[in-house]
Amino acid sequence: MKCNLDCDYCETGTYGGHDNSTQHPPLDQCLQSIDFIFAYVDLYMRHRISSLKTVVLNVYGGEALHHPHIVSILQAVHERHTQYQSRWNLTVTSTTNAVISSKKLLSVLPLIDEFTVSYHTSATAKQKQQIRDNLLAIEQSGTRCKCVVMMDSNHFADAVEHIAWCKHNNIKYLAKQIDHPAKKTQFNYNIQQVHWFNNTYQTRSSGNQPTKPTIIYAAHNQIDLADTGRACCGGRTLCTDQNYRSRTAFVDNKFPNWYCSVNHFFLYIKQVTGEIYTNKDCKMNFSGAVAPIGNLHQTQKLLDQTQAWLDNNSMPVIQCKKYRCQCGLCAPKARDLDTYKSIMRKYEIPNPNLL
Repeated sequence: MKCNLDCDYCETGTYGGHDNSTQHPPLDQCLQSIDFIFAYVDLYMRHRISSLKTVVLNVYGGEALHHPHIVSILQAVHERHTQYQSRWNLTVTSTTNAVISSKKLLSVLPLIDEFTVSYHTSATAKQKQQIRDNLLAIEQSGTRCKCVVMMDSNHFADAVEHIAWCKHNNIKYLAKQIDHPAKKTQFNYNIQQVHWFNNTYQTRSSGNQPTKPTIIYAAHNQIDLADTGRACCGGRTLCTDQNYRSRTAFVDNKFPNWYCSVNHFFLYIKQVTGEIYTNKDCKMNFSGAVAPIGNLHQTQKLLDQTQAWLDNNSMPVIQCKKYRCQCGLCAPKARDLDTYKSIMRKYEIPNPNLL
């Protein structure tokens, strides 16, 4: 939970984006979490076709690369994967602000397959230079990397200028709107900024399906993109209405009572509390509540239940109760159960409700 930045749009406290009052999780607890994560995802991988047997482990915080034992943790990730490597592939990624020393970067580079570097306009000039130096070092190392540029409406020109820097240096980037509660109107966008987003999304969309400009233009009356729609935080373009020939970069972000496959694609460990969730943002469980699906102190119970559901083709289907969708937007979802079943057959993920 600890972070060396304190951005205005990042909530603080145990259930915010960072909390510097907490201590770093002890190494032994981190290693136990790795063991659980691998055992849990292995249950799902056993029921996947070969083309879907891939796991991405995202190490983040706060700022996880400041953990005093981060090198040992990353080494353990690779060591513990060896018992599963014949069954599924592993990609280790780190979401980081890259405000770290060159020495620390060199120590973790061999252990991380790809970086997602977040650029925050509220960082100091010295920190921004450090971010750029580290981005260049990662790029020059040959390690996959993309820079997620946080488009703070109050420092929009700075963010746009950094995108230009990324283009000049051939660094992949993603412009990310600020998700925020409706009450935080200071992060709303003006009309010119909304036009900028719209042009960006139109460029990224493909096929005969537009990027739903009516959704963005509707925001002109309120300029609250967080309440209007969303792009995938991983940069994926998405198919809607089962139109698989076209992909769009901006979609609606409200799916109340929709059926969602988020548990098939995500797992989130909140190490500081021991809570286990299906997903970082939505946190939906199998009982229709926004709550954990288990705890790190009782992992065997969750493993046994999950295995029973998968082996007996009785996995529950999550029905969303959230007002907005953030992380998890890319998980296939549908308004009704029959459509959900039809969509999920395409992914060939065994589930009793798909038979």
